Amino acid sequence: MKQTAQVIREVRPGFVEVRVRRTSACAAAHNCGSCDHCSMMENAPEIVVVAQDPWGAAVGDTVTVESATSSVLGAAVLLYIVPFVLFFLGYLVGGSLGLAEGPAIGLGGVGFALGLLAAMALDRYRRNHDPVIFKVASIEG
Repeated sequence: MKQTAQVIREVRPGFVEVRVRRTSACAAAHNCGSCDHCSMMENAPEIVVVAQDPWGAAVGDTVTVESATSSVLGAAVLLYIVPFVLFFLGYLVGGSLGLAEGPAIGLGGVGFALGLLAAMALDRYRRNHDPVIFKVASIEG
């Protein structure tokens, strides 16, 4: 995944801190401003990350940074899909145990909550042990 960023400061030799403005997925496809999602992302917050810098970018430079798409997609699957799968599994298990609809839905809710807790735990672990690595791909100016 490639994004445009601005170099804020040098953290240590070979690493810089950059400010990345979050963009929508359709921003690369068109720049019409008519898509509701695109217009919402105009005011998106900026994130600050540390990136490897093999090019020697200076403070104030606009750079292109890239990160591994697989790690971003894996996190999205964990956050958006796993809780729903656990919800339906909990609901089906509750139904197969002969529970009424309300308790079966409650068991599904427990599964959903467990999915969210798993996503939070994995996020915390990855942040400390296996963070997403950004790398300066090119210097724009």
